[in-house]
Amino acid sequence: MRWWRVAAVSAASAMVVLAASVAWVVSAGAAPGCTVLQVRNAGLGATSALYRVTLPAAESVRIGTLDYRLNALGHAGSQGLVYGMAAFGRSGPFPDGAHVVTLDRAGRTHDLGPVRVGRVDTPWYPLAAPTAGAIKGNRWYVRQGSYLYTVDVNPVDPIYLSVLATTAIRSPHWPFGLDDFDVDPVDGELYGVSMTHRGTAAVARLDRVSGRVTELADAPGLPPSGYGSVVIGPDRALYVTADEAGGLYRVGRDGSVKKLATLPPMLGSDATGCLTRTPSPQPPPPPLPPQPSTTPPSTTRSPSPTPSTPRLTPSPTSAPPTQRPTPPSSAVPPSLPPSPLLLPEPGGYAPATPEPGGGSVGHDTKEKRRWALAALLLLIGGSAAVRRLR
Repeated sequence: MRWWRVAAVSAASAMVVLAASVAWVVSAGAAPGCTVLQVRNAGLGATSALYRVTLPAAESVRIGTLDYRLNALGHAGSQGLVYGMAAFGRSGPFPDGAHVVTLDRAGRTHDLGPVRVGRVDTPWYPLAAPTAGAIKGNRWYVRQGSYLYTVDVNPVDPIYLSVLATTAIRSPHWPFGLDDFDVDPVDGELYGVSMTHRGTAAVARLDRVSGRVTELADAPGLPPSGYGSVVIGPDRALYVTADEAGGLYRVGRDGSVKKLATLPPMLGSDATGCLTRTPSPQPPPPPLPPQPSTTPPSTTRSPSPTPSTPRLTPSPTSAPPTQRPTPPSSAVPPSLPPSPLLLPEPGGYAPATPEPGGGSVGHDTKEKRRWALAALLLLIGGSAAVRRLR
C-alpha cells in the first residue's frame, strides 16, 4: 500500500475513534431523567396548581389551576392516567369523603367519586384527606394518618376503587412519619424522606405488607421540613420537594444531598412517578481502527472468461420436395435452353459427334496412310514452287 493511502486510513481511523470518544463523553455526562406532574397547594381553601416538572433539570412549567385540591398522586402507566385524592373542590368539601380524580398529561380531570369499603349495599367511605400515594401495577397505596390503604384501580374489576387491605404504619419516628413516597421500579418497595425525633431528615423505606418504616440513611443536607413530593428517578435517587422550606433536592440512597432548584414555600405538594423515563446511557465501546495492509496491491489481471464453444443445433430435416402432377401426354413439353459448348482440353481429343440416325464414322489404317502421303506431296510441291519464284 502506498504511503498516502496508509496516511488516509490512519487519519480516518483517528477520526472514528475521536468521534466515538466524544459521543461517549457526551452520553456519559447526560444524566438520566423523567417528567412528572406536580400539584402545589398554597392557601387553605385554594385548589391545586398543576405543574409539569422535568428531572433532574428541575425545570417547572405551570399548566394551570385545577378544580380540586389534590393529594396522594399515583401514576398508572398501563392506563396512561394519574390518580389523585381530592378533599374538596371549588364548591367546597365533599360530604361523602375524598373523591378519586384522574388526570391525563394535558391536565384534564375526571371525578370518579369516593373510594368504597365494605358491602355494596352499605358503603363506607374511610378516606377523607389522604396525604401520600403511589401506584404499583393496579394497586394504589394511599396513606392517611397512621394507616396504609390498598385500593384497586383496575377498571375491569368489579371491585374497582374499593379498599382491598388496611395496614397500620409502624414508624419509630411517629408522629412525623412519611409525607409522601414512591414505588422503586426495581424492588417494588415504597421509599420516602421522614423527619426523625432528632430533628434531621432520613431516607426511609415503608414495607407494603407489614407497614414497618425502616430508616436507611441520614440526610443532614436536607432542611427540617415536610416533604410532600417524592419521585424515584431512573437513577434510583429520590427527588424531593421541601414544602415549608422551599426547594427541590436530589437525595441519594446513601443520604447525599444536592439542591436542584429554589421554590417558594407552600402548605403542601405531591407528585406522580415518572411519566416518561430516560434510561441511563451506556458508553459504547470504541470501534477498533482498521489495520493497514502491508501487502502490495496485486497487479495480476483476472483472466478473461474463456468463450464457451457454441453447441451445434441440428437443423431441422428439410421436407421432401412436393411432387408435381404429371402433365397429360398431349401437352407439349417446354423447350430446354441449349447446353454450352464444351472445348477439349489441350492434348486431348474431342469427343465424337454423333450423327442422327447412325453410329460414329470410322477410318481404317490404309486410308490414313494415303492422306498422310498426299499431304507430304503437297508440302514438297509447295516448297519447290516457292524456290522457283525466288
